[in-house]
Amino acid sequence: MDSNITLAQIKEFLDSEKNGKLIRIEFSNEGSVDSTSVDSNIFLESSINDIETAIWLLDETPQLVFAISGKINNEFDDFATILLGFKDNKTVIISSNWATLNHKRSCNVVSTNGKISLDLTKDNTVVKNGSGDNARKIAEASFLSSQKGIPIYLELK
Repeated sequence: MDSNITLAQIKEFLDSEKNGKLIRIEFSNEGSVDSTSVDSNIFLESSINDIETAIWLLDETPQLVFAISGKINNEFDDFATILLGFKDNKTVIISSNWATLNHKRSCNVVSTNGKISLDLTKDNTVVKNGSGDNARKIAEASFLSSQKGIPIYLELK
């Protein structure tokens, strides 16, 4: 099911299981960045917004994070893929990069009865749910995982 719905409607679908059991949520955030305007950490500058949104959509914090990142055009990591593992095998995949030219943000929710796609570039919804501290800790754990090449097990409230 492809649609142009809002994040709030996606949350309603997840809460009600109208689209079946959740399999995974995929976030993609692409676009170049001016390296002078950021602190050179893709996890804290880009991926953290999707981490906050995932926490809000699922109404829980992940138990596990694993990330891979690398450098293409800069001295700092300009692409990262993050895997967040939640209870009951719910999975969130966050793919961020600063290497492509066109800015685009999207979210796909894959469930047993189909897929919902949302273009976040047009939506411009920003989720602020009080999970900022946990989202930052998860972003920092993602960075650590990418540097060490190991999963990080989380115990967040």
